[in-house]
Amino acid sequence: MHEWAVELCPLERSDPRAMDTEAMLGLAFPTHSFAIPENVLSFVRALPRVSGRPAIMLGTHGMISGGVVGPMKRELTAKGFQCIAARIVSMPDSFFPFASDAANQRKFERGLSQARRYADDVIAGTARWTRWAILSDVHAALFGGLFAVRRGCRKWYTTVHVQKERCTRCESCVRCCPVNALEREADAPPRPNKTCTNCLRCVAVCPADAMRHMIGFRPYRSEEANALKCRFLKELGTGGQ
Repeated sequence: MHEWAVELCPLERSDPRAMDTEAMLGLAFPTHSFAIPENVLSFVRALPRVSGRPAIMLGTHGMISGGVVGPMKRELTAKGFQCIAARIVSMPDSFFPFASDAANQRKFERGLSQARRYADDVIAGTARWTRWAILSDVHAALFGGLFAVRRGCRKWYTTVHVQKERCTRCESCVRCCPVNALEREADAPPRPNKTCTNCLRCVAVCPADAMRHMIGFRPYRSEEANALKCRFLKELGTGGQ
Protein backbone atom coordinates (compact mmCIF):
# COMPACT_ATOMS: atom_id res chain seq x y z
CA MET A 1 0.00 0.00 0.00
CA HIS A 2 1.41 3.37 -1.02
CA GLU A 3 1.29 6.33 1.37
CA TRP A 4 0.82 9.93 0.30
CA ALA A 5 1.56 13.07 2.26
CA VAL A 6 -1.47 15.36 2.08
CA GLU A 7 -1.75 18.99 3.14
CA LEU A 8 -5.32 20.21 3.66
CA CYS A 9 -5.81 23.90 2.85
CA PRO A 10 -9.19 25.62 3.35
CA LEU A 11 -9.88 27.19 -0.01
CA GLU A 12 -11.16 30.52 1.32
CA ARG A 13 -8.01 30.95 3.43
CA SER A 14 -5.58 30.03 0.67
CA ASP A 15 -3.90 32.17 -1.95
CA PRO A 16 -4.16 30.36 -5.30
CA ARG A 17 -1.06 32.18 -6.54
CA ALA A 18 0.99 30.72 -3.68
CA MET A 19 0.06 27.06 -4.22
CA ASP A 20 2.90 24.56 -4.64
CA THR A 21 3.25 24.18 -8.40
CA GLU A 22 5.10 20.86 -8.06
CA ALA A 23 2.57 18.94 -5.96
CA MET A 24 -0.62 17.34 -7.19
CA LEU A 25 -3.64 19.61 -6.85
CA GLY A 26 -6.73 18.15 -5.19
CA LEU A 27 -10.05 19.97 -5.07
CA ALA A 28 -12.91 18.87 -2.82
CA PHE A 29 -16.15 20.82 -2.76
CA PRO A 30 -19.96 20.47 -2.68
CA THR A 31 -22.20 21.20 -5.62
CA HIS A 32 -24.06 24.52 -5.30
CA SER A 33 -27.21 25.05 -7.34
CA PHE A 34 -26.27 22.05 -9.55
CA ALA A 35 -22.94 23.65 -10.54
CA ILE A 36 -19.42 24.54 -9.36
CA PRO A 37 -19.55 26.94 -6.38
CA GLU A 38 -18.72 30.50 -7.38
CA ASN A 39 -15.83 30.84 -4.93
CA VAL A 40 -14.31 27.53 -6.13
CA LEU A 41 -14.49 28.69 -9.73
CA SER A 42 -12.86 32.02 -8.84
CA PHE A 43 -10.08 30.17 -6.99
CA VAL A 44 -9.35 27.89 -9.95
CA ARG A 45 -9.30 30.78 -12.40
CA ALA A 46 -6.75 32.58 -10.20
CA LEU A 47 -4.36 29.59 -10.09
CA PRO A 48 -1.00 30.09 -11.85
CA ARG A 49 -0.44 28.42 -15.18
CA VAL A 50 1.39 25.07 -14.97
CA SER A 51 2.67 22.46 -17.40
CA GLY A 52 1.18 19.01 -16.88
CA ARG A 53 0.74 19.22 -13.12
CA PRO A 54 -1.71 16.44 -12.07
CA ALA A 55 -5.08 17.36 -10.60
CA ILE A 56 -7.86 15.36 -8.94
CA MET A 57 -11.36 16.35 -7.86
CA LEU A 58 -13.91 15.09 -5.35
CA GLY A 59 -17.39 16.59 -5.37
CA THR A 60 -20.57 15.96 -3.44
CA HIS A 61 -24.18 16.54 -4.40
CA GLY A 62 -27.60 16.13 -2.91
CA MET A 63 -29.59 15.77 -6.12
CA ILE A 64 -27.69 16.03 -9.42
CA SER A 65 -24.40 17.64 -10.47
CA GLY A 66 -23.97 16.94 -14.17
CA GLY A 67 -22.56 20.42 -14.74
CA VAL A 68 -19.47 20.00 -12.53
CA VAL A 69 -17.01 17.37 -13.77
CA GLY A 70 -16.83 18.50 -17.40
CA PRO A 71 -16.65 22.27 -16.75
CA MET A 72 -14.03 21.81 -14.01
CA LYS A 73 -11.91 19.71 -16.35
CA ARG A 74 -12.11 22.45 -18.96
CA GLU A 75 -11.10 25.14 -16.44
CA LEU A 76 -8.11 23.15 -15.15
CA THR A 77 -6.99 22.05 -18.60
CA ALA A 78 -6.94 25.70 -19.69
CA LYS A 79 -4.49 26.32 -16.84
CA GLY A 80 -2.20 23.51 -17.98
CA PHE A 81 -3.24 20.83 -15.49
CA GLN A 82 -3.46 17.14 -16.32
CA CYS A 83 -6.85 16.02 -14.99
CA ILE A 84 -6.33 12.44 -13.85
CA ALA A 85 -9.25 11.58 -11.56
CA ALA A 86 -12.68 12.93 -10.61
CA ARG A 87 -15.58 11.52 -8.64
CA ILE A 88 -18.94 12.83 -7.46
CA VAL A 89 -20.52 11.17 -4.42
CA SER A 90 -24.09 11.55 -3.25
CA MET A 91 -24.72 13.03 0.20
CA PRO A 92 -27.88 14.14 2.04
CA ASP A 93 -29.49 17.15 0.38
CA SER A 94 -29.03 20.35 2.42
CA PHE A 95 -31.61 22.39 0.52
CA PHE A 96 -34.57 20.01 0.32
CA PRO A 97 -34.11 17.64 3.31
CA PHE A 98 -37.26 15.62 2.76
CA ALA A 99 -35.74 12.21 3.55
CA SER A 100 -35.87 10.73 7.06
CA ASP A 101 -32.86 10.96 9.36
CA ALA A 102 -32.36 7.19 9.02
CA ALA A 103 -32.36 7.39 5.22
CA ASN A 104 -30.00 10.36 5.29
CA GLN A 105 -27.64 8.52 7.65
CA ARG A 106 -27.50 5.57 5.26
CA LYS A 107 -26.82 7.93 2.36
CA PHE A 108 -24.10 9.66 4.38
CA GLU A 109 -22.38 6.34 5.18
CA ARG A 110 -22.55 5.24 1.53
CA GLY A 111 -21.04 8.56 0.47
CA LEU A 112 -18.13 8.17 2.92
CA SER A 113 -17.55 4.62 1.68
CA GLN A 114 -17.51 5.82 -1.95
CA ALA A 115 -15.06 8.61 -1.05
CA ARG A 116 -12.73 6.12 0.65
CA ARG A 117 -12.81 3.79 -2.36
CA TYR A 118 -12.10 6.76 -4.61
CA ALA A 119 -9.05 7.66 -2.49
CA ASP A 120 -7.81 4.07 -2.79
CA ASP A 121 -8.35 4.17 -6.56
CA VAL A 122 -6.41 7.44 -6.86
CA ILE A 123 -3.48 5.97 -4.91
CA ALA A 124 -3.61 2.78 -6.99
CA GLY A 125 -3.68 4.78 -10.22
CA THR A 126 -6.97 3.26 -11.38
CA ALA A 127 -9.23 6.32 -10.95
CA ARG A 128 -10.10 8.29 -14.08
CA TRP A 129 -11.46 11.71 -14.98
CA THR A 130 -14.17 10.86 -17.46
CA ARG A 131 -16.10 13.57 -19.22
CA TRP A 132 -19.20 13.36 -21.35
CA ALA A 133 -18.53 16.69 -23.03
CA ILE A 134 -21.90 17.37 -24.66
CA LEU A 135 -24.11 16.27 -21.77
CA SER A 136 -21.92 17.99 -19.18
CA ASP A 137 -21.73 21.26 -21.07
CA VAL A 138 -25.47 21.29 -21.86
CA HIS A 139 -26.24 20.62 -18.21
CA ALA A 140 -23.86 23.40 -17.09
CA ALA A 141 -25.36 25.86 -19.59
CA LEU A 142 -28.91 24.99 -18.58
CA PHE A 143 -28.50 25.33 -14.86
CA GLY A 144 -25.87 28.05 -15.20
CA GLY A 145 -28.43 30.17 -17.03
CA LEU A 146 -31.17 29.31 -14.56
CA PHE A 147 -29.14 30.26 -11.53
CA ALA A 148 -27.64 33.30 -13.21
CA VAL A 149 -31.17 34.68 -12.91
CA ARG A 150 -31.16 33.80 -9.21
CA ARG A 151 -27.79 35.48 -8.72
CA GLY A 152 -29.04 38.54 -10.57
CA CYS A 153 -31.98 38.79 -8.19
CA ARG A 154 -29.80 38.88 -5.07
CA LYS A 155 -30.23 42.64 -4.82
CA TRP A 156 -33.97 42.08 -4.22
CA TYR A 157 -33.84 39.11 -1.88
CA THR A 158 -31.36 37.20 0.27
CA THR A 159 -31.00 33.43 0.27
CA VAL A 160 -30.64 32.90 4.01
CA HIS A 161 -32.24 34.53 7.01
CA VAL A 162 -31.80 34.39 10.79
CA GLN A 163 -34.42 33.41 13.32
CA LYS A 164 -33.81 36.24 15.77
CA GLU A 165 -35.31 34.48 18.77
CA ARG A 166 -32.81 31.61 18.37
CA CYS A 167 -29.68 33.64 17.59
CA THR A 168 -27.12 33.73 20.43
CA ARG A 169 -24.85 36.31 18.71
CA CYS A 170 -21.91 33.86 18.69
CA GLU A 171 -20.89 35.01 15.17
CA SER A 172 -20.04 31.46 14.02
CA CYS A 173 -21.86 32.13 10.77
CA VAL A 174 -20.01 35.41 10.22
CA ARG A 175 -16.63 33.78 10.76
CA CYS A 176 -17.26 30.73 8.58
CA CYS A 177 -18.79 32.46 5.54
CA PRO A 178 -16.36 31.95 2.63
CA VAL A 179 -17.46 35.14 0.82
CA ASN A 180 -18.06 37.49 3.79
CA ALA A 181 -21.76 37.70 2.99
CA LEU A 182 -22.91 38.16 6.60
CA GLU A 183 -22.75 41.48 8.42
CA ARG A 184 -23.12 42.31 12.10
CA GLU A 185 -24.12 45.62 13.64
CA ALA A 186 -23.99 46.33 17.40
CA ASP A 187 -25.96 43.64 19.24
CA ALA A 188 -28.19 42.76 16.29
CA PRO A 189 -28.29 39.29 14.70
CA PRO A 190 -26.15 38.73 11.58
CA ARG A 191 -27.68 40.04 8.37
CA PRO A 192 -26.91 38.50 4.94
CA ASN A 193 -25.88 40.92 2.22
CA LYS A 194 -26.27 40.61 -1.55
CA THR A 195 -23.03 38.65 -2.08
CA CYS A 196 -24.48 35.40 -0.63
CA THR A 197 -23.76 32.48 -2.98
CA ASN A 198 -26.22 30.03 -1.39
CA CYS A 199 -23.53 27.69 -0.03
CA LEU A 200 -25.54 27.29 3.22
CA ARG A 201 -22.43 26.85 5.35
CA CYS A 202 -23.85 29.32 7.88
CA VAL A 203 -26.96 27.12 8.12
CA ALA A 204 -24.82 24.03 8.65
CA VAL A 205 -22.56 25.39 11.40
CA CYS A 206 -24.98 27.50 13.48
CA PRO A 207 -24.90 25.98 17.00
CA ALA A 208 -28.39 27.31 17.76
CA ASP A 209 -29.99 26.33 14.43
CA ALA A 210 -30.89 30.00 13.99
CA MET A 211 -29.72 30.28 10.37
CA ARG A 212 -32.15 29.00 7.75
CA HIS A 213 -32.28 29.21 3.97
CA MET A 214 -35.18 30.95 2.28
CA ILE A 215 -37.42 27.87 2.33
CA GLY A 216 -36.77 27.46 6.03
CA PHE A 217 -36.02 23.75 6.42
CA ARG A 218 -33.64 22.62 9.14
CA PRO A 219 -30.77 20.70 7.48
CA TYR A 220 -30.00 17.11 8.31
CA ARG A 221 -26.76 16.55 10.21
CA SER A 222 -25.20 13.15 10.88
CA GLU A 223 -23.36 12.49 14.14
CA GLU A 224 -20.09 12.71 12.21
CA ALA A 225 -21.12 16.04 10.69
CA ASN A 226 -22.06 17.39 14.12
CA ALA A 227 -18.65 16.36 15.44
CA LEU A 228 -16.95 18.09 12.51
CA LYS A 229 -19.10 21.17 13.10
CA CYS A 230 -18.05 21.35 16.76
CA ARG A 231 -14.38 20.98 15.84
CA PHE A 232 -14.72 23.67 13.18
CA LEU A 233 -16.37 26.07 15.61
CA LYS A 234 -13.62 25.50 18.18
CA GLU A 235 -11.01 26.30 15.54
CA LEU A 236 -12.90 29.54 14.86
CA GLY A 237 -12.86 30.30 18.58
CA THR A 238 -16.64 30.47 18.85
CA GLY A 239 -17.34 27.34 20.88
CA GLY A 240 -20.26 25.22 19.77
CA GLN A 241 -22.67 22.63 21.09
